[in-house]
Amino acid sequence: MKIFIIVLVTIIVSTGGAFYLSAYSESSQSMITHSMGGMMDMCKSMMNSIPQDVIIKTTSSQIAKIGEESKIMLLVTDKKDNPLDNVDVILHIEKGAPMASMDMSMMDMMGRMIQAENIGSGQYQVKFTPTEKGYYTMHTHAILQGKSMMSMMNNHMDIGIIAK
Repeated sequence: MKIFIIVLVTIIVSTGGAFYLSAYSESSQSMITHSMGGMMDMCKSMMNSIPQDVIIKTTSSQIAKIGEESKIMLLVTDKKDNPLDNVDVILHIEKGAPMASMDMSMMDMMGRMIQAENIGSGQYQVKFTPTEKGYYTMHTHAILQGKSMMSMMNNHMDIGIIAK
């Protein structure tokens, strides 16, 4: 009789556990999907806003020749137009318009970020060699000295480059 009760309890617990896990799994999937949608909306919002602490301007041509190295010059200033030399300017250049695809390849964007060269007086230089004709987006981020890496989203600007 003891063996029968243990087996019965095991079956009830297993069945109950399977039902709970199944319900939890569906709920989790829904939450993950909802969270990803919310994260994408938040990301789009941040990407389309103006930088909070800095002004980022291009001071060179934004037209590049296919197969040739172009130097894109940026001027980074504070909101009072004072040049900033103590900023980490990091960026990622991708083919296409900003946020056009919003696919999950953005998740590995950090691994493909490059740092612009600080050449003084608030000027930063980026070297870029386009491989195809068309529009490119340079996602440019400024991280002020003493600020965390997360501040880069508050100081972001998309800059268009045309390759001919």
